[in-house]
Amino acid sequence: MDIIFVTREGYRLPGARIRCYNFSRELNRYGINSTILSFSDTLGAKDGEEESRMTSIDKIIFNYRAFKTLIRNKKAILYIQRFNYHSLAPYLAHLFNKNKIILDLDDWEMREDPKYYFRIYPTSKAHYITRQIARKSIFCIAASYFLQNFLVQFNKNVYYVPSGVDTQVFRPINSKTKKNKLIFSWIGTLHRPEYIENIGFALECFKSLRRKYGFIYFDIIGDGIYKDELKKLLEAINDSNVYFKGWLPPDEIPGYLDTIDIGLMPIARVNKFNLAKSPTKLFEYMAMAKPTVSSAIGEAVHIIQDGYNGFLAEDKNRFIEKMEKLIIDYNLREQIGQQARQTVEDNYSIKILGQTIYMALKKYLAYG
Repeated sequence: MDIIFVTREGYRLPGARIRCYNFSRELNRYGINSTILSFSDTLGAKDGEEESRMTSIDKIIFNYRAFKTLIRNKKAILYIQRFNYHSLAPYLAHLFNKNKIILDLDDWEMREDPKYYFRIYPTSKAHYITRQIARKSIFCIAASYFLQNFLVQFNKNVYYVPSGVDTQVFRPINSKTKKNKLIFSWIGTLHRPEYIENIGFALECFKSLRRKYGFIYFDIIGDGIYKDELKKLLEAINDSNVYFKGWLPPDEIPGYLDTIDIGLMPIARVNKFNLAKSPTKLFEYMAMAKPTVSSAIGEAVHIIQDGYNGFLAEDKNRFIEKMEKLIIDYNLREQIGQQARQTVEDNYSIKILGQTIYMALKKYLAYG
């Protein structure tokens, strides 16, 4: 069996790295011939913060080049990672070449609340085409329960496969040294306004505790098209204990996470994007045996058992309260961190998630 993972992003971005490169590697271990067609790494398209510089003509050209590559293998199953402009090439290969397709969603990349004509046809083109691709897929992969509930309306075969983490790469390094400061961390991309809102929420919580605990620090790691908005936010706060460190290459993230004490996953408001997101950074914190505080919104409520393998907070006051608990209790940080590590080993390692995809493929081959 041949599988071609199709993504618009490159290895440096977590969506492609985890859900294409890592999943592909796991499928190869089962004897499946799995390869990757990355518009960025394979074809040279821009991704991440640079993608906004691409024109519509650029995107059509890259789709044409991808289409020419994909139609060479009529028997390959095309694994479409997220719906975006790159979905055109594998979908056309499906229509012209009869290639089987799989749709994998780990983000909400459609309008929040599209209107419907006759209660059937959405005004959002992305919403409509996503539904069509889901219907045509042999099965779908959903990275969150919210996305699973969305996709099951259009395809009865939807498998829950969160983004998870490579537990061999992300693991405690045990290089702890005594230090006179405690570091909170937020890590991610800055490609959506929601991320700036979420960071702002965390900064407000941090600021309220900073008055009482002068030894706490807050690191922000990431880059994206909303970087300037983040810089304005940080200028307004003007706190010398808050550091915006920019982008880190993927291979440097485990070493960085070993230096922090507590991971944060704040969500400022409920919307489809925040509900749909599979929390990559949460899995990475947990794999590094770091305690976390997460908003009780979206996928975190299915992963975190409050007070056992992390903390959940229903509002800002609770978020501050849970942060403070971890500030003052070193033993609690250690205990929760170890239980978080065990959770990802048992449920969210790439090895386990790769097996889920393999079993889905095996079932398809057996029953069609």
